[in-house]
Amino acid sequence: MPGKRRRNGPASQPSGIFSFLKRPFRTSKPRTSGLTMVEGDFMLAVAGMSYVEDLMEWAGPCIDYYKVGVGMMSQPRDLVTGKLALLKEDDVHAYLGGSATEEAIRQACHEEMWKEAKALGIDTIEVSDTVQPLSMAQKVKLIGKARGMGFTVFAEVGKKLIGAGGPKSHMPISEVIRQMKECLNAGAFKIVYEHTEVEDIYEKGAGLGVLLEVAGSVGADNIMFEVPINEWKTVSPYMSFYVEHFGTNVNVGDVDPKFVSEFENIRLGFSPRVMGKVAPI
Repeated sequence: MPGKRRRNGPASQPSGIFSFLKRPFRTSKPRTSGLTMVEGDFMLAVAGMSYVEDLMEWAGPCIDYYKVGVGMMSQPRDLVTGKLALLKEDDVHAYLGGSATEEAIRQACHEEMWKEAKALGIDTIEVSDTVQPLSMAQKVKLIGKARGMGFTVFAEVGKKLIGAGGPKSHMPISEVIRQMKECLNAGAFKIVYEHTEVEDIYEKGAGLGVLLEVAGSVGADNIMFEVPINEWKTVSPYMSFYVEHFGTNVNVGDVDPKFVSEFENIRLGFSPRVMGKVAPI
């Protein structure tokens, strides 16, 4: 069998097969819209170098951000830095998830965490208050601090654990919009819309109207919509919903690495849920 292909430098979008099929315009790297962020900490924490190498081989051109966090704490530092270096080779940004910073804030050591993240080659930070309460002033200050350290900052809006030990209901939409705008004004690159909030809205049948209101007020390109971390039959309706209503180049986060190809097919309109709903060029 032929040896594994090695690349020198970032992955380019491959020409692929069936190139005669028409498809919609898809942004290419480096891109500011059409972003895919994968929820990779639980995989990167247990997988070896070959897993990351294989993932970059077939999915590198489609992944923009790879979420990492404290899941890698039990691994040797040189193994962690080796994995992060593989991501960088394919122009995939290592992204420190908000939960890691929330715990570090709780322990009063977030600046130390960010300094070490910088030393590891992590260039993107998520600032969130999904569990750990923060005032808007504190959140704005954290965004400014992270930017001052040279990080790209994603700010998450929304709460986890709705009805399960956390808030009893989702945030009022007016408050979601206000917080998103304040975080953008503070310098956040994108706003992550916490999936638990979206799920609570979506499952109650008011999803489209509410999400269109948020996107219309904040700008859909400024938002990264999260999908649930779950099996494909649960995740794919959300992916299809976002692509159908916000377009091929919607920003989507928390994608399971193994679903990247299927999600790209949804973006291009080749999946049954969106077939005929995504206009080719």
